[in-house]
Amino acid sequence: MPTLPLVEAGPTVRPDRPVRVVVVDDHEMLRDGLRSLLSREAARLEIVGEAGSAFAGHALVARMRPDLVVLDLNLPDQNGARLASAIGSAWPETKILVLSGSCTSPDVRDVMRSGAHGFVHKADAANEIMRAIPCVMAGQPYFSPGAASAIAHTLWQASEPKAAPKAPALSAREREFLHGLAEGLGYKEIAAQMQVSVRTAETYRARLVQKLGCNTRAELVRYAVRHGLIEP
Repeated sequence: MPTLPLVEAGPTVRPDRPVRVVVVDDHEMLRDGLRSLLSREAARLEIVGEAGSAFAGHALVARMRPDLVVLDLNLPDQNGARLASAIGSAWPETKILVLSGSCTSPDVRDVMRSGAHGFVHKADAANEIMRAIPCVMAGQPYFSPGAASAIAHTLWQASEPKAAPKAPALSAREREFLHGLAEGLGYKEIAAQMQVSVRTAETYRARLVQKLGCNTRAELVRYAVRHGLIEP
């Protein structure tokens, strides 16, 4: 495996020593796997502590002041994104790489908002984490393919035009009243056309105001035309 070009990284890394790493994950098997993976680059990476909870992880980071925290998103006592935000606020020079078995759009959005520097889906970890570390240590964001797809999906959803709210269902008589308004008729004329009393016609108007949220004749007609309730 090629060596990591960490000597070109940001100010938290000194070329005369390995990158000091803290791992925070409640799964012991995953910590074992990460330890084995990172030990292949022992000259450049050194695990200086491990924790299985957010509380223990925060205390460990406070004590060790590592260059990099590899952090599980789903911890038993606190969401990993909240821990990432707390670490970033207290020790902004520490880089944070989040791992997660879930890669939904909300997960990735939470990680991005937390200020973490990278996100790797655990399914991709064996191949992606060794690519991610040089990037985040150099101050560049890194998202594994699964996470990048979730980001693209979120952006695509945000760019989609929002569907117009569905117009309320109107009765045939309410539509008939609207047609009369659109033709410029007064309430007495509409009542005569509908063969109802003026009071009943005014009741139809009150119902339309309540259903459509429009107060004036012009607003009622515009709404009806815009939503296809009557022909322009």
